[in-house]
Amino acid sequence: QEAGHEVCFMSAEDLTTQAGLSVQQDLALVNLLGITHVERNGHHYVNGMAAQGRQEQLAFLAAHPDVYEDTQGAVRLAIRDGRIALGSLAGPGFASGAMPDFSRMTAI
Repeated sequence: QEAGHEVCFMSAEDLTTQAGLSVQQDLALVNLLGITHVERNGHHYVNGMAAQGRQEQLAFLAAHPDVYEDTQGAVRLAIRDGRIALGSLAGPGFASGAMPDFSRMTAI
């Protein structure tokens, strides 16, 4: 508390968002909130979008060529100097120019 006012800060760390719709919507929301620096590490624990089908990977790459790159056998986040470009996320559909292939998902 500072001079009778509550002082708060917002943290935007996450280890769970993976490449694809999840990280796109997460980054779009963070951008909307005006948070200029966030830590996103979930992509370090997997081989990009390798778990998704190739067609799904290529659909995300085509829809968001600034967000993704095709390297080492999989589409993955394109990180340049610690940054991810977000320009292609600005559009209708809450940052979703491509959709997951729900038919390939395992039911739980």
